[in-house]
Amino acid sequence: MDLVVNEWLPEYFKPDASNDEKQALERFLVCFSKKGYKMVVKKSSPFITKIFRYAKNFQHSADVVSPIRNFIKYVLMDSDRCMLVEEESGQDLPQNVSQKLSTGNFGSDRYLFEAASFIHNPEKIIITTDARLKDHFKGDSWCRIILLNDFLENYCNDI
Repeated sequence: MDLVVNEWLPEYFKPDASNDEKQALERFLVCFSKKGYKMVVKKSSPFITKIFRYAKNFQHSADVVSPIRNFIKYVLMDSDRCMLVEEESGQDLPQNVSQKLSTGNFGSDRYLFEAASFIHNPEKIIITTDARLKDHFKGDSWCRIILLNDFLENYCNDI
């Protein structure tokens, strides 16, 4: 299964992340690895910017930077686990998705939907912690927006 993940993931690597956030990150990564999921990530996105910025900013703290570097090495740089996509080669977003992204304060989430356009399976999944985003796209059939806790409960409960 291909997944798009927003910036909660890099944020949960930070040393100031709560214990619950760190546990959710660990559980997600174990599930992701064991189930053989694949992440779809735009090369120029807030997700990539944050993960590499944190790798640089925390380079003097081995206990913080090691998990970030491992994620970069074993997920982002592994074509079996991650599809890094270029902006130019994606599919145009459906009109209804573009319209919803332009309504309210959701334009910054466009990269998630653009990444999801590279998923060729019928089920396009975006994993987020943003309940507002999920509610805003409720009933849209082009992709499924799943809150992280719901994903962990429904897709990773057997791990």
